[in-house]
Amino acid sequence: MTNHYTTDFKLKIVKMILDDHISKHELERQYKVARKTQRDWVRKYEQEGITGLINKKKQRDKIPTDKTKDSIDDLKHQIFLLKIEIERLKKGYSKEDVKYIKKNS
Repeated sequence: MTNHYTTDFKLKIVKMILDDHISKHELERQYKVARKTQRDWVRKYEQEGITGLINKKKQRDKIPTDKTKDSIDDLKHQIFLLKIEIERLKKGYSKEDVKYIKKNS
């Protein structure tokens, strides 16, 4: 049986590794996510941004069939994150540029 993690959860783990420098071993203990899986998420995030974390195989299943507030809020949050990523890419910022800007602000 494979685990299906949400994009937000994957992003949370990736940010803890890249931004907070929390070890993969610690995250494996705390969240029960294999280190290989964490490495794959980091690699995909570094190559494709947040879109690399979206489960493309089950994307059709991720579209809510009901109009619950939680489903709509989740979609709005995903759209918001994608808009941020698009704006960052339009401005030509690399991840290193963003880190430098945050560090020197």
